[in-house]
Amino acid sequence: MAKKWRKRFAVAKIEAAYGQASADMTGATILEVVMLDGGNPYAGNTVERERMRDGLGAYEQVNTGPYVERQIRVPLSGAGTAGTAPAYGPLLRACGMSETINVDTDVVYQPVSDSQESLELWWMEDGQMQHISGARGTFSITADSQGLPYIEFNFTGLYKKTEAAGDASVAEQAVQENELPINKQNTVASIDSHQACMSSLSLDIGNTVEYRGLVNCESVQITDRQATGSTNIEAPDLTTKDYFAAVESHNGVTLVPVVLTHGQTAGNIIELKGDQVQLNSLSPTDNQGIMHYDIGLRFLPTGADDNDVTLTFK
Repeated sequence: MAKKWRKRFAVAKIEAAYGQASADMTGATILEVVMLDGGNPYAGNTVERERMRDGLGAYEQVNTGPYVERQIRVPLSGAGTAGTAPAYGPLLRACGMSETINVDTDVVYQPVSDSQESLELWWMEDGQMQHISGARGTFSITADSQGLPYIEFNFTGLYKKTEAAGDASVAEQAVQENELPINKQNTVASIDSHQACMSSLSLDIGNTVEYRGLVNCESVQITDRQATGSTNIEAPDLTTKDYFAAVESHNGVTLVPVVLTHGQTAGNIIELKGDQVQLNSLSPTDNQGIMHYDIGLRFLPTGADDNDVTLTFK
């Protein structure tokens, strides 16, 4: 029987111990998802089994270390109650982010360089599933004016063959508010305190994610992080804000705060913030006949403080 592309969903749970798969989906969350990419359910390094012979033709190809690659896009929105983590909080945690819950106030996510958590995923596809353990990943945030904001996660996990679907009824359905469009009514942003007419803002947390298949050891590790992004703004007069001076680095680097706050109702307010952001490139562009600047962003930490980026749900 044909498998329907629309009948697909993902279930997620933070692992208690790395790579140890749960017997069922108890304690897991059925995510509210915008898009599930087909990904690669059987990725890995391959080698050819070469042989000399009296004739031409291909050789067998052998996967020397199978793993899984999956992509999940979720709406950028809150849980509906201030101080409650979003349903996709486990995905952020498995991307090297700490989670700090301040009851009735907010939930704060920041990068960590050590002891990153890992994720267990059940990838459900119309009667079949792939149960993925030991997953870690990276993510990006996209906020385009007159569009709906989202977070896109890219995960690498330990391989297990797709099988008949398990019982998802024991998992909890995600509780999540609807995302709001990026516009003047819902969104405020500033670059070095300048509230530019902004067309877009993006962040890529930039994790380096490595599968390691060794003798006696198999894991997925986050080995580096380079948080970058970009913004597109209407070009202001130099007397209002001199972005050319801000971008210059040949005689010293200028670091500025960048903040985007989206939403106005408690429980569905999201703040993306970098306290030390380098504006590292500037390119004039045309936007509806108006001069805009595409500006590259580098989110920098203070020494070893892991404070490159702060994502707060209020």
